[in-house]
Amino acid sequence: MNLEEQLRAERECTRLCNDFAWSVDQCDYDAFVRLFADDGVFERGGQASEGSAAIRSFLDGRPQGRVTRHLCANIRIDMTSAETAVGTCSALMFQAPAESSATPSQPLPVSTPVVVDYVDDYVLTHVGWKFKKRRTMLVFQP
Repeated sequence: MNLEEQLRAERECTRLCNDFAWSVDQCDYDAFVRLFADDGVFERGGQASEGSAAIRSFLDGRPQGRVTRHLCANIRIDMTSAETAVGTCSALMFQAPAESSATPSQPLPVSTPVVVDYVDDYVLTHVGWKFKKRRTMLVFQP
């Protein structure tokens, strides 16, 4: 793998981190599931969802009526081969009950944010880089 290929792979894996946050915050669960390899694993709270159907089932079970925002930082990607990588990402997550009265001049009241670290394994598939496994680790909570 030459430097240009390495940088492209690192950029694509970084994009996965950002797309993960965007898709969950927008409740675009189809996009969220597509970020994972077909046999990918999403682990949260010690519970692992393996494969597209299980990940989608986890998402469909998320509480309704709340707004979330994930702010990602400190994304680090390390190539382990031409077709695999590992990485970490920290996220500050805010959530609030969805209120129809919220406007740009009257934003939602927010709960105390939490900080999580994501520990990732990436794999190059026939359609591009995907999460092979993403593990959520709670760092700070209220």
